[in-house]
Amino acid sequence: MKIKCIILFLFGVSLCACFDDKGNYDYRDMADITIENVPEVIEVLGNSDHIVITPKIISSLDGEVKEDNGNFEFSYKIEKKSGGTMVAGQKWVDLNPSKTLNLDTLAAFAADTYIGWFAVTDKRSGVQTSTTFDIKVSSPTYEGWMVLCNEGEQERVRMDMISVISAERVIPAYDVLAPLGFPEVKHARGIGFYPTRLANPDDVIYVMSEEGTYKLNKETFKTDESWNMNNVDFIIPPTDEHVVYYNTVNSSNASAALACLCVTDAGNAYAQVLNTPGAAFEKPINTSARGEAPTYRVAPYIGVSMARPGNGKAAIFYDVDNQRFMGWKQGYVDFLMQVLNPIRDKDGALFTFKTGMDLVYMESTRYSNGLVYAILQDAAGKRCIYGINMSGNGYVPESKYEDLNAPDFDKATLFAFHSQFPYMFYAVGNKVYLHNLGTNTTYPVNNIVLGENETVTMLKFNLYRQCSLKDLNNQSEEFMARQYELMVGSYNAATPDNNGGRLGFYPVDGVNNSVTKRIEYSGFAKIRDVVYRERR
Repeated sequence: MKIKCIILFLFGVSLCACFDDKGNYDYRDMADITIENVPEVIEVLGNSDHIVITPKIISSLDGEVKEDNGNFEFSYKIEKKSGGTMVAGQKWVDLNPSKTLNLDTLAAFAADTYIGWFAVTDKRSGVQTSTTFDIKVSSPTYEGWMVLCNEGEQERVRMDMISVISAERVIPAYDVLAPLGFPEVKHARGIGFYPTRLANPDDVIYVMSEEGTYKLNKETFKTDESWNMNNVDFIIPPTDEHVVYYNTVNSSNASAALACLCVTDAGNAYAQVLNTPGAAFEKPINTSARGEAPTYRVAPYIGVSMARPGNGKAAIFYDVDNQRFMGWKQGYVDFLMQVLNPIRDKDGALFTFKTGMDLVYMESTRYSNGLVYAILQDAAGKRCIYGINMSGNGYVPESKYEDLNAPDFDKATLFAFHSQFPYMFYAVGNKVYLHNLGTNTTYPVNNIVLGENETVTMLKFNLYRQCSLKDLNNQSEEFMARQYELMVGSYNAATPDNNGGRLGFYPVDGVNNSVTKRIEYSGFAKIRDVVYRERR
């Protein structure tokens, strides 16, 4: 009887405890969460398109979950589908640090297939519901305009891209090398590009700067310190000099270049003769004797014929110390290709190749079957223009322009010569001028309109390279005409985010001495160089 009383007492205490503790817990059913409107696959262009997702969340207890529902938290993550690290050793990247319901973020990732992960967390219970999806990032670097820029006051080297996805879809992509291993270097100088038509093409793309020149992977654009130009192609001693100018001499078979030539910021020139045993010649060629130390410096320009393949087998350099043009020629004797030689004057020529002037600028064109223009300046600051015909295998003084009726020409630092008409374009501040060399008349290009805070940073014509012209001729006439459009790069200094660069394309009217704007793109840094990435 005593035992029964004890049992009844304990039962009563337990029952009371349950009643007393009822207010400490919120007994309710666990919500079932469903996630809708998340695609299985999202296809985007890297560094150009945005990854956009607007999911619909349904709770069995709360109904549709909206953005402002404080009981829920949202997260998006991404990782490589093939495995491996994303950035800085991490296997995944948080796409949505703000934890918002909807996602809209730049696809700033290298071309690859990724797994996206979206999760909803009920903060009251800690229960998480998730779903996955594929993100296919394609390369914005396959074909289009490579836009080399200097970013900010420090002039960080940055490459943007105007990606040609199709004839109907042409869109900008920004800072495309940042996720691909490109080193942090400053002061961009130019892009070196050499496409081939060999059975196993090995297109060459270089990004040149004052702190190093790097070769890009022809397919992915990936690179790193090991791809320094001094290590992979030209054998340049490990000094402080860096390649700042690059050009090729065309071969007669149109499949590949005859030779690749470059100039460093130390004023040294190097030659790489292709289809011959060995790599580049290890010694500078700006010397009077093979293999000896350089005896003079050359300017950062190399003139060649840009006419049909095999039209010219020579190149022209400029000796800045002795103020004279120097020649390089393809020959049967290696020695002749490993040393620059003074160009001999001919009786009755328009000018002497030993000019006694400073070289301001030099540009290769197709005009007159391969004319190289050189802008020279005498000790008094007066400028003139020489035209040197590089067709065949010689150097012919073809034209000389003095006493130019060109306002502010002596102040200009940016120039571009047309390959179809005898036109020179030059820029001063935010003004662009067209000078007709045939009539010695200058026309301000008033329909290239820049603001008071803008300056021109680049003038250029991008001639498609000769070795791929046969393939490119399968393109439309409109596409082929692009190489004769004036490209004008400008920068608005009042832009607060280092993205004040614009690039305009202007077809040239050879009858009315004028241009018209076809299209313009913006959002770049300070444009230094633009080259079209040709594909077959």
